[in-house]
Amino acid sequence: MYPMVKTGQNVSKIRLDKFLCLCGIESRSKSRRLIQSGKVKVNDKIVKDPGFRVNPIVDQVFLYGKKLRLQKNFYYKFFKPVGYVTSLKDPKHRVITEFFPEDLPGRNEIFPVGRLDLDAEGLLILTNDGLLAHRILHPKWKLPKVYELIIKYPLTLEQKQLIENGVELSDGKTLPCKITCLNPNCTELRIEVFEGRYHLLKRLFKKVGNQTLHIKRIAIGCVKLGDLKPGEIKPLSEDEVLSLKKALKLL
Repeated sequence: MYPMVKTGQNVSKIRLDKFLCLCGIESRSKSRRLIQSGKVKVNDKIVKDPGFRVNPIVDQVFLYGKKLRLQKNFYYKFFKPVGYVTSLKDPKHRVITEFFPEDLPGRNEIFPVGRLDLDAEGLLILTNDGLLAHRILHPKWKLPKVYELIIKYPLTLEQKQLIENGVELSDGKTLPCKITCLNPNCTELRIEVFEGRYHLLKRLFKKVGNQTLHIKRIAIGCVKLGDLKPGEIKPLSEDEVLSLKKALKLL
């Protein structure tokens, strides 16, 4: 992120296409296209040169007539594929950063909120907002996380009730959760949990004598996986960010 200072006189100028990225435009290439098509004004003049340099303190930049502001925090959703670890670096396995475009705004600042195992897939939130990340993960805030599962054996009513009421694990009793069967013999499930623990779902079903064969996270609070494709990363909408912050008492 570009460092802010108190005066406009000593600030180094930056390229216009980079400025757009720091305001939340998805990529440098998209920023260039917007500039070259005449959609961007600097102060009162249309500028079509992506390399035009602006002073982020003094100059006013407009996109489609709307003033842009430097973005302090970045928020993305990402579809983690199976076979990748939820890590920025790993000496043994392929990592999720392989999918991040080089010109992704905030690429070197964002980190995954929570984890999905190597053999799991689905929704990850990526951000550099440490407080938001902490509250998403902390059970105190009871932010729901929704998963679709395939399990080895049909889920019995007794197993379902045990898990939904909370079971005793080595690190304490789990919070109540909700399970919905998605097929007649209850081997395909949707489960809504309100905490994040290491291997939580695998441990839950193992505790009651069953086994998870596939895990896919489809929602974290108001943020849905939706039609995101494996390996795709997309900025959260303003509504998604606001809804998350409201749910976590950050607004």
